[in-house]
Amino acid sequence: MDQRAVEPPFDAEADAAAGARRASISLTAGFALGAATAAALAQFAPLPAELCYLVHLVIAAASFVLLTRAPETHADQEMPGRFLDDLRVPAAGHRRFLFVVLPMAPWVFGCAGCAYAVLPAVMGDRTGSFGIAFSGLLCLVALGCGLFIQQVGKRFDDVSSARAIIIALTMTLPGLGIAALAARLVSPWLALVAAAVLGLAYGMLLVSGLQEVQRIAGPEDLAGLTAVYYSITYLGFFVPAGLAVVSHWLSYPVMFVGGVVLAALSLGVVLMFSRKHLPSALAH
Repeated sequence: MDQRAVEPPFDAEADAAAGARRASISLTAGFALGAATAAALAQFAPLPAELCYLVHLVIAAASFVLLTRAPETHADQEMPGRFLDDLRVPAAGHRRFLFVVLPMAPWVFGCAGCAYAVLPAVMGDRTGSFGIAFSGLLCLVALGCGLFIQQVGKRFDDVSSARAIIIALTMTLPGLGIAALAARLVSPWLALVAAAVLGLAYGMLLVSGLQEVQRIAGPEDLAGLTAVYYSITYLGFFVPAGLAVVSHWLSYPVMFVGGVVLAALSLGVVLMFSRKHLPSALAH
């Protein structure tokens, strides 16, 4: 390995939460710009069913070339272990992960999915032929708000409690409540407001969860526990499909109100364990 490639840290002035914040900002910016651009191409450009995929292929190919030049930041293991041993993530059993991170993680993309997948479908009768463009607009609003709050979210973080996660889950409650009202009135304007609030909740949830994971995991477990965390957050992508199935029996306003109740229960669990089971390095 080229020893010049191993140069930790690259940013000597980065704060302790910089890694989590930069990862969440990169992810959110990609989702926002990708979805908004694809929606605009599908709604207004020629070849609406093909062009957005062609653009994606070109960008992915260019990104691959750039990634091949990225420097390695982790030295090779002198005595590599078994592959199956490397797949184990002991930190996933940490009580703080189980009682603080686990209850909030599905709400990350649950909030985002409600904003840019469920609400556009509910507004279909009002948006008509501009449904794709409206979907892209809601995505841009939600993830734009998420991107904004991720840049200031470090002000809410507290190493001795789950304050940032509590704030994020608290934001979820009015977001789902406004979504319920928007669905009841079939109001695109209220849908935009709901998307903005749900986007703020999404942004805070994502970055605060990553910050908790960063503190719980040791250096060897960080990649694995981050992967476990993302896997749980991706359960939120099932929310639109799940609501579509349940909509045969319940209306969307009722389901959004049910979401408020479930989010409140998650918030209650996090509140109970906010200051408990802190990683040993942070415990007083």
